[in-house]
Amino acid sequence: MKNIIGIVGSGRRNSNSKRILEYTLKTLNSLGANVEMINILDLNISGCAECNECQKMGECIVEDDLTPLYEQFLNADAIIISTPVYFYSLPGQIKSMIDRFQALWARRYILKIEPKRHGIGGLISIAGSSGKKVFDGVILPVKYFFDVQGKELFEPLLFRNYDGEPENIPDDFLAKIDIWTDEFYKKTYKPDS
Repeated sequence: MKNIIGIVGSGRRNSNSKRILEYTLKTLNSLGANVEMINILDLNISGCAECNECQKMGECIVEDDLTPLYEQFLNADAIIISTPVYFYSLPGQIKSMIDRFQALWARRYILKIEPKRHGIGGLISIAGSSGKKVFDGVILPVKYFFDVQGKELFEPLLFRNYDGEPENIPDDFLAKIDIWTDEFYKKTYKPDS
């Protein structure tokens, strides 16, 4: 059974990102995956201190709620981040978490310690804007968050121009999530692994 972690990256408790991720994880669970959802708002995470201590051992010296999650993320077969767009970028809470993965960047690219497992990463993002570049500031940090863990970014699922309430997410969004989730699961599931 594949282990998939979903991270809600919204700064709002009852958010569209949370609703979409719950729907996605429920579907993945029905396909046979073991799923877990982490809400960034439930974690006490400090930002990166840019002390560069991680370059010595490949570990962050800051101890908080993120500390035990490093290994959990590294051991997951897949991770999905579901996040809104704030000012053409990530919300501060999820960005602080991603910045702390500088430790894994140092581990992989300075100390040359490759992750023991590889996998895939998924991004689901929703924006109130319909701008052509509205997701540019979201995709790149998420891509490299996955890269330092040895995970490849799967085709992002992006929704523009929606500022409605979570209970009113359009049916066509849910249909797109169903298709994306099925393809994501197929990419995650390899019978020989």
